[in-house]
Amino acid sequence: MNTGAMPMPTAPIAVVGGGWSGLAAALALSDAGERVALFEAAPQLGGRARRVEFSLGERPYPLDNGQHLLIGAYRDTLALMQRVGVDPQQAFLRQPFALRYPDGFRLQATRAPAPLHLAGALLLSRGLTVAARVAMARAVQRWQRGGWHASHHESAINLMHALPRVVVDRIWQPLCVAALNVRLEEASAAVFLTVLRDSLGASRADSDLLLPRTDLSALLPDAAGAALQANGVAVRLRCAVEQITADGRGWSLVTRQGACPASRVVLALPPWRAAPLLASAQYSALDSAIGLLQDIRTAPIATVYLRYPTGQRLPFPAMALVEDPARGAFGQWAFDRGALDTRCDGLVSVVVSATGAHDALTQDALASAVAAQLSAALPLPPPQASQVIVEKRATIVPAPGLQRPPATLPVTGLYLAGDAADSAYPSTIEGSVRSGLAAARALLAAAR
Repeated sequence: MNTGAMPMPTAPIAVVGGGWSGLAAALALSDAGERVALFEAAPQLGGRARRVEFSLGERPYPLDNGQHLLIGAYRDTLALMQRVGVDPQQAFLRQPFALRYPDGFRLQATRAPAPLHLAGALLLSRGLTVAARVAMARAVQRWQRGGWHASHHESAINLMHALPRVVVDRIWQPLCVAALNVRLEEASAAVFLTVLRDSLGASRADSDLLLPRTDLSALLPDAAGAALQANGVAVRLRCAVEQITADGRGWSLVTRQGACPASRVVLALPPWRAAPLLASAQYSALDSAIGLLQDIRTAPIATVYLRYPTGQRLPFPAMALVEDPARGAFGQWAFDRGALDTRCDGLVSVVVSATGAHDALTQDALASAVAAQLSAALPLPPPQASQVIVEKRATIVPAPGLQRPPATLPVTGLYLAGDAADSAYPSTIEGSVRSGLAAARALLAAAR
């Protein structure tokens, strides 16, 4: 008889955070054969890109905690969706890149191969003079010749110095808000050009706009949760990790439900949640990473949902709006949810990104201002009901000179993902997915 002690089973890898980055990391690790446990403080997966249930008037709607616009260049996101059984062809309305305004201003890519699709967009644009078209073409050529690179400390507004105001206000500013969630004045030129390189500067398909036909949870989190459970991953909802400590054999995660052992830990979290957890580990080697995380600024995003009579439609599923805060016009993008999802017939969502004068308004006042902005621009009646969802720390500010810690931290067995980790991408769904995959790859490489 063998009277020796039975070996302790290897503790799972803990992924802390069930947003899109944590889901990507957990799937990659479990697909590689690792034992994984996923911890999420909220009652559902998805983080800052998930479904929420609200009633507008007497009708309930499957809304999102923030409206998202994806592009064809989001290859890792699309691949992850396919991995969990979601067909992007069914999940999105895919259209060539287009900027359309209610007043008729238009810049729309053709279906010609790159770069002719953008040349056609300039040639057929409405609202731009010949001089403005030439100036914009020269700017894009200049960025291409420079390899889409800029100084890490340069502001994106500096890229606009030779461009007419109409090009900046009607094209690059709304694109910066859509892609980076902040205005040109706050954005890093390097990050802005990276996104342009991978979208407008790549193939025609990469510049396509992908408009979700369903709520955000149905795009990935619901199916990802099922796929993780099929892989044997322990998905623990309503289980906030409050502290992490080294225990000699790995890590111990302190939750309200008790302590949970982990062989390694991936923190797939925003900076303001990752910093205190790293501090709880009490390693001086982490002080630099904690300091970087504490220095990262955040910005809010408000999504205004307006309910109109059934059958009410915008001219297009997605439209840019003329932002003019001095006149109470705060909306930047409008989406016809009814044209995308039959469950949301008559519903319009309007995005208000970044900080501004609207922050001082009540939610009812903001909804009224956005409704008035739409009614002034489009033949729309007053809305029947409204709902405003504000994520106060929806995004990090990809400011010039921004530094984030690397995915591999200087303490064995600790990794970062999500907005907390260094990335060439801003706070977008694709950036989150890429960050989660990068952390998983780093962990697997170290394990080997």
